[in-house]
Amino acid sequence: MDPNNDVRFLGRSVTSLQTMLRVIALQDPSCPGVIPDGIYGEQTAKAVTVQQKRAGLPQTGITDFATWQAICAAYRAAAVEVEPAAALDVIMNPNQTIAEGSDNLHVLLVQAMLQTLHEIYPNVECCPLNGVCDGEMVCALRSLQCSCGLPESGILDKRLWQLLTGLYNQAVGDGERKNHCV
Repeated sequence: MDPNNDVRFLGRSVTSLQTMLRVIALQDPSCPGVIPDGIYGEQTAKAVTVQQKRAGLPQTGITDFATWQAICAAYRAAAVEVEPAAALDVIMNPNQTIAEGSDNLHVLLVQAMLQTLHEIYPNVECCPLNGVCDGEMVCALRSLQCSCGLPESGILDKRLWQLLTGLYNQAVGDGERKNHCV
């Protein structure tokens, strides 16, 4: 075998290969799973052979360039389903706040989070979903600040945003209603 054309001899590449095979198996349980241990053993060769068969390549169990490319393509497709969804990265500039009367597009997100949290925790106050930072939203923010031991300003700053999004993520998880006691 040619070490320059066989991934088994390329150290870190074996772990990368095994990681890709593991993700593919998570998305498609009919594919054999592999533990990324850096050793190109029987389980790795078996998983490679399955991927070669799926790609219409010779079933050798050896990862040549064509096999590597096929596994990379299968990994990219599987990763979309297996990896967590991209997080929403809301930008708040230094010292930026959202207060009553603010004209900010993030207001609607805050209101939606407050309403969802209210469904799960009725003691969390909610406000109308109207995109306006009005008195009702300020009251809901003050109530949340009070519950969390923060100064009750009713103003959304980075600290309150972190708290709100953290609480939302913990409470809502994957978003399935069946996972919550309402």
